[in-house]
Amino acid sequence: MYEKAEPVRSPLSGQTSGLPPQPSRVHQTRIRHGNDASDKLREDQKVSSHTYEEAENVKHHVAYTSAERTYLDGTSGNRDLCSSNRSHRSCLAACIAVLLSLVAVGLAPLTFTNKEEIYQLSTTVDALKRIQYNMSTTVSTLKRRQDDMATTVDVLKRHQDDMRQMSTSLEALKRDLDKERSRTAALDQHLHDIISCPKGYTMWRDVCYKAFNTRKNFSEAAVSCRADGGTLAMPRDAETNVFLVSLYRAVREDSSFWFGLHDQRQEGRFEWVDGSALGTYNSWGPSQPNDDGGDGDCVLYSPHEEGMWFDAPCTYLYVSFICQAAPGIHTSYNRTIS
Repeated sequence: MYEKAEPVRSPLSGQTSGLPPQPSRVHQTRIRHGNDASDKLREDQKVSSHTYEEAENVKHHVAYTSAERTYLDGTSGNRDLCSSNRSHRSCLAACIAVLLSLVAVGLAPLTFTNKEEIYQLSTTVDALKRIQYNMSTTVSTLKRRQDDMATTVDVLKRHQDDMRQMSTSLEALKRDLDKERSRTAALDQHLHDIISCPKGYTMWRDVCYKAFNTRKNFSEAAVSCRADGGTLAMPRDAETNVFLVSLYRAVREDSSFWFGLHDQRQEGRFEWVDGSALGTYNSWGPSQPNDDGGDGDCVLYSPHEEGMWFDAPCTYLYVSFICQAAPGIHTSYNRTIS
């Protein structure tokens, strides 16, 4: 009913045995202990455990070999040994599968985290590269500006030198101008000493004036003024008019005085004795000019209305007059500064 088992030759004793090699309890304990170690130890122990397993099998075979054991007992032991080997292998495979699962589960978030960190690092590197490029561009711009500023400084220095030279030239010109001014003032003083009014005339605004206490008609008065190199006075502004009033009052207060205004050529169109028009300024008295009965063609100062102008017949004889003349070189003069 049962077949006899093949004899097994032991590598140590050279003997054969009817029983297959059996793993010992010590070997099983060491295998389980190896499952709890690291992956590298497990791989190393797999190699050593194979050799150790063969040695244990030989020892087990020698210890239990007996000629008296029945074939039935040998068959029962072989079945137990096979069952033990299958259980050990299943357990070992399950442990390895669990360890691989744990490693995979542990590495998955680590791999994802590493990818995120790598992406962030890559983004940071790109940002740093852009910043480096921008800084390089900024440095280049600053260098160009520095060069431009250096050029500008050189130009300003040259301008400063030019300004210093101009300042020196300006100082020299100022000194020359001061000399010319001094020379001009001296010439003016010299000319002022030489050029003056005729005797008895008073200067007012570079014009010489004189009030005569001699009574004549308008034409005779004009001839007398021309004899002195001048004309009848022409008060073209208010200040000159006031000056002439003070001048004739100093000579005589109760007399009228001719001055050089008339409308003999055209009635109502008054002009000065030099032919120029009256202009905008006048000092007519009340109701003047009124042509004085149709013959009032010449103008005089009235002693009753100080500074006022009145027209009168040019043939009036009892009227004094005022002359004006340009200053000049005279052998005898009376100089008065107004």
